[in-house]
Amino acid sequence: MITLVPVGGLGNRMRAIDSAIALAREANSELRIVWYKDKGLNCHFDELFQKLPFDNNITLKEASFLDLLIYDRPRKKNFYLPGYFQRLFFNSCIYEADVNKLLFQSFDFKEWAKQKQVYLASWSDFFYSGNNRLFDIFTPIASLQKEIKRRSELFSEHTIGIHIRRTDNISSINESPTELFIEQIKKEIEYCEDANFYLASDSEEDKRILIETFGKRIITTSKPADRSSVSGMQEALVEMYTLARTHKILGSARSSYSEIAAQINGIECVILKR
Repeated sequence: MITLVPVGGLGNRMRAIDSAIALAREANSELRIVWYKDKGLNCHFDELFQKLPFDNNITLKEASFLDLLIYDRPRKKNFYLPGYFQRLFFNSCIYEADVNKLLFQSFDFKEWAKQKQVYLASWSDFFYSGNNRLFDIFTPIASLQKEIKRRSELFSEHTIGIHIRRTDNISSINESPTELFIEQIKKEIEYCEDANFYLASDSEEDKRILIETFGKRIITTSKPADRSSVSGMQEALVEMYTLARTHKILGSARSSYSEIAAQINGIECVILKR
C-alpha cells in the first residue's frame, strides 16, 4: 500500500494526487491519501472537489488527530515524532524534499511502490502514465462549477487568461513583473483587436493597474485571495478552472497554478519572465 500526504497549496496537491493515483494503478497497489488542513490550504477536500472516481484500491481521508501523530511529515513543530512511527509502520519513506532529487536520478517509483507499505509526502508530480489525462480525476463541487460557468459566459473565442502571482512568492514577483504582462497584453491586442482577458491574481494592486490600463478588456473579480479561509480556497479553485476555459494563459514564473490551469484542458501556457 502507498500512503500519500499531498503537501503545499492547491496546484501542488493536485499534482501529487494525480501522480499517486497513476502510480498506484500502474503498480497494482492500494493507495491511501491523507488530506491535511494547514496554512498552505486551510480547507477540506470535499469543500473543493466532488468525490474522486476511486476504484476499490484508492481511498482519501481527512486527517484526524491520530493521523497527525502517525502520518504527518516529521518536522521541528511536531518534534519529529511521526518519523518514529513511520519507521515502524513503513518499509520505506520518501519526503517532499527528496522527490525531485530522485526524479533526476531516474528512480523507479513503480518498483518502489510494490513494497508492502510505503509512505510518500509530495508537492510535485513524480509519476505519469500515458493512459491517463492530467487532472481528469478532479471535478469541482456543484456550487463552484456554477460560478465557473457564470464567469466564463463572458468569454469569447479570443479570451486569454492571465495569472499574476504575488503575496509570498518572491520568485514570481521578481521574475514576472507587472510590466511584462502589460507589454504582452498590448502585443495580443495588436495581433487580435477583439482580444479580452480573464485576470486571476492575488494582488489587488495589479488588478487595479490592468483595469486602468486596458479598461473593459479585463475581466476579473473583486473577491480577495485568501488561503486561510474556505471561501478563499474555493475562490482559488474557481479562478483556476475559469482560467482553464480561456484560449491560452499568460502565467507567472515559479507558479504551479498557472501551469495546472492550462493542463486541465490542454491549452497553451506562456510563462512571462525576465
